[in-house]
Amino acid sequence: MRKNLLCIVSALFLVTIWPAGSNACVDIALVLAVDGSGSINDEEYAFQKSAIAAAFRDREVLAALRSARTVAVSAVFWGDGEFASQKLDWFIIKGGKGAEPFAQEVESSHRIVFGNTDIGSGIWTALDLLSNPKLCATRSIVNVSGDGKETMAPKRRQVASLYQARLRAKEMGVTVNALVISNEVADLASYYSTDVLVGANAFVMGIGQYSDYSAAIRRKLIRELSSQAVASLMLNTR
Repeated sequence: MRKNLLCIVSALFLVTIWPAGSNACVDIALVLAVDGSGSINDEEYAFQKSAIAAAFRDREVLAALRSARTVAVSAVFWGDGEFASQKLDWFIIKGGKGAEPFAQEVESSHRIVFGNTDIGSGIWTALDLLSNPKLCATRSIVNVSGDGKETMAPKRRQVASLYQARLRAKEMGVTVNALVISNEVADLASYYSTDVLVGANAFVMGIGQYSDYSAAIRRKLIRELSSQAVASLMLNTR
């Protein structure tokens, strides 16, 4: 019953922003692309989900969502590119209202991704969501998080390489930001900065351990949801 009610509520949020014949744009379209590869154990995976859900209930994040006005948000859980990434529907948060259904959907989603660290496949799936013809956004952002570099081993099949995904993001005018957990790869933030980020105002936020993930995802969302002028000021004062 609860899940059915949640689906109805989320559908209502979708309808309010994409009514038939409407050309209205959201201010920001944001996709969280979360690492679900084999380097992430079940405890870490669950922790990421709970941290994201908590962030969308956080007072300061909700204030940033209000300031951003109308935000379309979704999530992708990615892993091995030989298998489909797990993706959620779009949820509309208008004036800070509507974040709770998204938080609940993230919490209730079950893990179906494992395997290689195919960052490109995760970004590509996020771009598929952003290319929805019903979606019009002033700013489009992919918020990718991970704890490893792109797997370079031969694969039978792959949705897209990291290189291809970055080219597509550039062509679409999508900004790709990153949150990296450098508990196993010391230079990971540098790698993401040079090989993953896309966009003039793109940034990487690095943490050393999973216990810092909750605070980091909140700070990252606040910065992404802020105006470009405010985001630049935040960058210069940190």
